[in-house]
Amino acid sequence: MQRLFVQRLATLSLTGLLSAIAVCTSAQALPEEDVIKKLDSVPVFTIVDPKGNPLIITVKDKDKKDTSILPLFLDQKAVQDAYGNFQKNNAQAAKNSQIGVISLGQAFKAVRDEQKKKDNKVAFQFLTDPKTVDYALEISKKSDANIKSFPGIPVFYAMGSDDKTKAKGFVTFEKDGKQYVPLFFDQKDLERNVNEIKRSKPELAKQMNIEVASLDSVVSTMLEGKNDAEFTKLTFVPSLQAVQYVQTLQKNAKAQAGPAPAPAPASAPAPSTPPK
Repeated sequence: MQRLFVQRLATLSLTGLLSAIAVCTSAQALPEEDVIKKLDSVPVFTIVDPKGNPLIITVKDKDKKDTSILPLFLDQKAVQDAYGNFQKNNAQAAKNSQIGVISLGQAFKAVRDEQKKKDNKVAFQFLTDPKTVDYALEISKKSDANIKSFPGIPVFYAMGSDDKTKAKGFVTFEKDGKQYVPLFFDQKDLERNVNEIKRSKPELAKQMNIEVASLDSVVSTMLEGKNDAEFTKLTFVPSLQAVQYVQTLQKNAKAQAGPAPAPAPASAPAPSTPPK
């Protein structure tokens, strides 16, 4: 399976998330279970065998030693391309395989559990659309022109400012009567929500802008308990295309009378205006 990653992909890591767990002891921190529950809304794709076990590839590291790698995809096109390459280059092994899905929360726990092992560790690679990372880098350069690469998995959010005080704050969205601060994994989904706000509240257009943060930094802050009242409002919004692909996998599995993939993550909350 060494030829699995022919296309250009952004390779990302959850090392920062795991190190945060090890050092956070603040009584005000969000419980790890609550953070994982928030991550459960995001689908992660992988290639699995008939029993649902993820396929692991073996590559040589810099010391020429075998290293086991488990690729996990946050982008549906990336996993489809990788699966196509697998079928082309490893037809026999790919014969009974398929694309499966778990939640990012499950992946988070799997990485944590694997790091506790002393031997036979599997390296987890998180892969996403490079265009998303390029866009995140473009936004980051507005505040730091010297930045060369975006450090991790990007999540996008909207910022607004009070017309009188000019104070900045998160643009909140409403769902089921509650206020949320959504963090989008696909900037196009956020842009659609922002544009809807601009159409309904054109006076807000000049006060809003899209920002980006790394998933590592957001989760670390949740676990450290900084400004925990605000961070309980954060909600992760998966890519709409990824959610639609999960639904496709579910329909295919049902048609084949096989085990269905995990339930599709919740949809994005409806847009609302930023608080004054």
